[in-house]
Amino acid sequence: MRKLNKFISNSTPILGIVMLLIVLGCSVETESVDKNINTLETVLNETFTVPNEELREILEDPNNYTSIGEHEKPALSNNLSLYLEKKYKLHFTEEMYDKYIGTYALSYVTISFEKGEMKMKEVNAEQKENMQNIYDYTAIIDYKRRANTEVKKYEVKGQANFSENGKIAEFIIRTDNNLSMDIISSN
Repeated sequence: MRKLNKFISNSTPILGIVMLLIVLGCSVETESVDKNINTLETVLNETFTVPNEELREILEDPNNYTSIGEHEKPALSNNLSLYLEKKYKLHFTEEMYDKYIGTYALSYVTISFEKGEMKMKEVNAEQKENMQNIYDYTAIIDYKRRANTEVKKYEVKGQANFSENGKIAEFIIRTDNNLSMDIISSN
């Protein structure tokens, strides 16, 4: 009996430490998931919010235009580059940042500038089962063509893959339920 009591008294602190490490490990993983979802929500909100007066002013300034076929980069970044870096660069890996800027960053906001209003209402993001750092998302977007028209809701669905350091390494919009087509047809 003494040996059993001694074993229990010696192993209790070890079991306590093991339990603490398990709890801490779970909370770190949950914190990482929460940070990834917050990053995804931030990016989607920036992508689907119009009007954006700061961006409108930048896009209307001819000093921010570049000529097609120019082989040299300007010595100083123009305001559009600075704006995009401020809004997006922190959230993406280097390679994905370039892809995102070229594919998605301005595609929805620039085609709806003239008359439309667009706002992300909610995001549902879920980590894929058995796939760490890969998330499927559905964003609900409200879009209004003009001031006197009704708001239509669109589901935008896609996937975001995160790197180990919490940056988006891959971003895909799989479907926007014709949001982009409706924006184009309204202009």
